[in-house]
Amino acid sequence: MTMKGWAVTMGLGAAAGAVGIMMLSKSNPARKLALKAANKVEDAAWNISDKLTQKFDM
Repeated sequence: MTMKGWAVTMGLGAAAGAVGIMMLSKSNPARKLALKAANKVEDAAWNISDKLTQKFDM
């Protein structure tokens, strides 16, 4: 499998998992855990983006 095929497969799997999690009730522990994980990933992405922006703006 090429890298492109692997990336597409992983992306589709992640999307399917996200849809499955979002179909759960809001009080479900799995949905709450997924939301916390998504928030942490978003925070990390913003931190990396800010650091790269600062590094290349100099």
